[in-house]
Amino acid sequence: MAQPADLTASTTASTTASTTASPAASPAASPIRVAHLLEQCWHRVPGGTAVAAVGLARALHARPDIEVTGLTARHRTGPPDHLDAGVPTVSSRLPRAVLYELWHRLHRPVVDRLTGYPDLVHATGGAVPATDLPLVATIHDLAWRHHPEVATLRGHRMFEAWLSDARRADRVVCPSEATRSDLLEAGFADHQVVVIPLGADPVAAAPDLAAELRARHGLDGPVVLWVGTVEPRKNLPVLARAVASLDLDGLTLVVVGPTGWREDLSAAVAPLGDGVVVTGPVDEPTKHAWFDAADVFCFPSLLEGFGLPVLEAMGHGTPVVTSAGTATEEVVGDAGLTVDPADVDGLAEALRRLLGDSDLAERLGAAGRLRASTMTWAATAEATVSLYREVLDP
Repeated sequence: MAQPADLTASTTASTTASTTASPAASPAASPIRVAHLLEQCWHRVPGGTAVAAVGLARALHARPDIEVTGLTARHRTGPPDHLDAGVPTVSSRLPRAVLYELWHRLHRPVVDRLTGYPDLVHATGGAVPATDLPLVATIHDLAWRHHPEVATLRGHRMFEAWLSDARRADRVVCPSEATRSDLLEAGFADHQVVVIPLGADPVAAAPDLAAELRARHGLDGPVVLWVGTVEPRKNLPVLARAVASLDLDGLTLVVVGPTGWREDLSAAVAPLGDGVVVTGPVDEPTKHAWFDAADVFCFPSLLEGFGLPVLEAMGHGTPVVTSAGTATEEVVGDAGLTVDPADVDGLAEALRRLLGDSDLAERLGAAGRLRASTMTWAATAEATVSLYREVLDP
């Protein structure tokens, strides 16, 4: 795996797109018309790939130089409210499973006519639409290759099909140098793979709701927060053992998010006894209020393509502990503490430092907020549009 990089810095133009936002192109110029895959928003557990697709679609839609058309399979209902991209959307007459299989096996049906013959198709994750137009594909991570035990056989087949189909893209976007390293190892060409970090827009603090959450759950002591989709690679058993070993009065681990697959959450948090709150899925305001309510955010994932919850925590000024040697270390930079995610004692010590040193916690929280302010969806969109122009006018 590549050494963690600073995602707020530009590297060579051939491999990494700048994330520094610049003024959008003049609205007098003809806008670039992009078909943008949004099918991830209907997945049973949408996860970060759906959040990323929607965040980018909204930021592109806000620009005068881009026209976005969403692309989905057949559905009877809309996506969850927080995953409504707010862009014009067209749908295939085929259900997802059939559509994905046909795209992979037969390169049919071609989506060009359905989407109004755009200038470019962006396969933002999950599958690669059949098209004869310029193509950009996003690959967030290759987690199933690093940890094959966390996916079903059907999942492995689907992920490998997605990876195979992405090879025909003019450019492949990934959110971190860690994923870029994996893609190069998987045989993608150096010039083909471009790093564009994800974003997170600032959310106003909600101190009243944060206080209400603490009161509702009887949280009088320190709170360690984890947010995400519960699954094995998120490493919750190690986090639970680390928190339990601290033996601090009133210390509580709060676990926020839906359950994905192959994780026995009850067993994972059993070492904590009564010192854990499991919320399950929550709405966006409540999720963000939990960031405000927490004393420390801890995300010791074994592997991520990026780690959006880390960036969200930083945006709230919540000090972060995350995994060394992974993409989340790229996200946090020097604005948090990083630890080997397999080291229970090391993780416990990092948490102890932040919970016991208010000056350090405040300093890292402020550094995180500053760093997060440069990593917005507008910056991601700016870098993405630059890539679109490169593909269309090489």
